[in-house]
Amino acid sequence: MIPAFRLAFLSALLLGFAHSSFAAEKKYALPEHGYFQMDVPAGWSDQLREAGSSLPPTLAFRPSRGQPFEVLVTPLWREGPDAPAFTKDWIRNQVWGAVDQVKGQSLEQNISIVEFAGASGPGYYFTATDRAPKAGEYKYLLQGMVKVSELVVTFTILTNAGQEPIAHQALSMIKSAVHVVR
Repeated sequence: MIPAFRLAFLSALLLGFAHSSFAAEKKYALPEHGYFQMDVPAGWSDQLREAGSSLPPTLAFRPSRGQPFEVLVTPLWREGPDAPAFTKDWIRNQVWGAVDQVKGQSLEQNISIVEFAGASGPGYYFTATDRAPKAGEYKYLLQGMVKVSELVVTFTILTNAGQEPIAHQALSMIKSAVHVVR
């Protein structure tokens, strides 16, 4: 019989090994704004969608194989020193605005927002269920915004039934985001 402390040590070691193979730290260049970095789950493919030379790119994540889902992440920077700062209140108001936009298509009568802490700032998100998704569309939406140093990051997580772990992984990935300035 294995003593309890050895069993606990082995469990912790295996859990650490499983976690380390679970996510890979990835960096994405931001035009004239350093790098955006996140821990991306293994088995997810990523695509950088450039919007133009001075506009922020959108990162799109999908499964390499299996049931489809989509995670869209867009890091935004202030347009200049006179642009409003990305405060906690500003972020919360932006997320409430997104709630207002989806209410008409949502099954939920009342949608609330959830506050969370990212690696370098506060964030908010909400969840909603599409009342009548069309063929090829997703049923569940998790959408929000988080402050990452001087950036604000918008994110949209689109899934279907049985993909709750995907939404949790995506939210963990977003919480891990950091902004690296050269």
